[in-house]
Amino acid sequence: MKSRNGRDLWPFFEPRTVAVFGSLKEGMGHGYWAMKNMLDFGFTGRLYPVNPSYSEVLGMKAYPGVNEIADPIDLALVITPPSTVPAIIGQCAEKGVKAAVIVSENFADAGGEGTKLQQRLVDITIQSGIRIVGPNTVGVFNAANGFTTIPYPFGYDKVRRGGMAYCSQTGIVLPQCQPIEDRGYPISKMCDVGNKCDVNEVDLLNYLAADPETKVAALHIEDVKNGRGFLDAARSFAGRKPLIIFKPARSAAGARASASHTGSLLVNDRIYDNALRQAGVIRVNTWQEYWDIPKVFAYHSLPLGNRIAIISHSGGAGVVAADAAVESGLTISMYTDATLEKLAKLSPRLAKNPIDLGPPLSMVEDPLSLQEEVIATVLDDANVDCATIILYVGTMAPASYIVQMFERLMQRVSKPLTVWFYGTKLSLIEDISRQLEELGVPTYTDQETSIKALGALVRYSEYKRGIG
Repeated sequence: MKSRNGRDLWPFFEPRTVAVFGSLKEGMGHGYWAMKNMLDFGFTGRLYPVNPSYSEVLGMKAYPGVNEIADPIDLALVITPPSTVPAIIGQCAEKGVKAAVIVSENFADAGGEGTKLQQRLVDITIQSGIRIVGPNTVGVFNAANGFTTIPYPFGYDKVRRGGMAYCSQTGIVLPQCQPIEDRGYPISKMCDVGNKCDVNEVDLLNYLAADPETKVAALHIEDVKNGRGFLDAARSFAGRKPLIIFKPARSAAGARASASHTGSLLVNDRIYDNALRQAGVIRVNTWQEYWDIPKVFAYHSLPLGNRIAIISHSGGAGVVAADAAVESGLTISMYTDATLEKLAKLSPRLAKNPIDLGPPLSMVEDPLSLQEEVIATVLDDANVDCATIILYVGTMAPASYIVQMFERLMQRVSKPLTVWFYGTKLSLIEDISRQLEELGVPTYTDQETSIKALGALVRYSEYKRGIG
């Protein structure tokens, strides 16, 4: 039997040959859409549709069974009725197929006969060594090679390649349900583990820890079946790369819903919380945090301390930011005398933290130059470890200038910073945010998450220094 340490997961993300079992009806079949998505995203491996009712699909020869395929197969994608799945997996195992993604549902997630069918899958993988993701999953996505097992239309065919990996126990996280292209998330790998009859979060953590594409991982889990193994894997991962975990089902009602969703067990949430804290994991509590906090790790190096500078167009927003910073474990920086003196020469109202740029900008002939000089001065301060910047974007603050300003700032300063924009045109905010993301500046749709992200960055930095 093959090792179960996660290092043998490469066929799920980098297969050379893929057999697809399922409906191949053009425009409707799940097998058809899975193959079309692979082609649209640029996957260059060989595809083998398997369905006795077809002779050709998308210009590729179809086969009545996996044993009719002469070539070796790295991965099987199975989207057929539950009762047919064990036999298909058994045939794949006999042929020597290395791995399988089972999209079909109504296994342990449905209970009864479904639980028995899932146990048959477990028996096959134990006996043969074939690895299985699922059942009850949409599978995987790899931005580096365009490979995906998702059997639903996306609405787009391009994802920005980067260092963030997202893994989950629900398909809602993968690109067919999220505006990954529009938001410009820099993705490495994505995976929905489903019912976890074989591959689980421990395997994924071990695999992603060694994956050179992945800089940070965000993991959504509803249950953990091997607590000790998970804790060891999380601690090992966090010793190398930042790990963000979203563990819902914190309430009794949520735990019951989780059990009905994936057949998971009910466990006291405090057990998870204590274990994650000890392992150096960053725990988040909302989908927004799950998606957006990893960006600060993907774009920035770790800060040297927890002192934050707050620069805002709005005094009120600066006050809210100060509260959020303290609640996130950050300290409001005390600028050096040299910085205070320079700020005071620009305007007496600027020599403080948070800085309210609004009034001084309204009283000068060139407000954009003053804004850039203030931000650069603060970021240069030796007492500043990180910064959050809150800016209005609109006719009085042209997007093109703001983008150019950050281009210049990023060339001279390497400290972590986050940005939150506000204004009257959502389309303008989204456009400038995408442009800054391409520069490596993490932007956020809400002010609090932009500061929580810096707090998470600081906590992980402190953890790394503690174990270093």
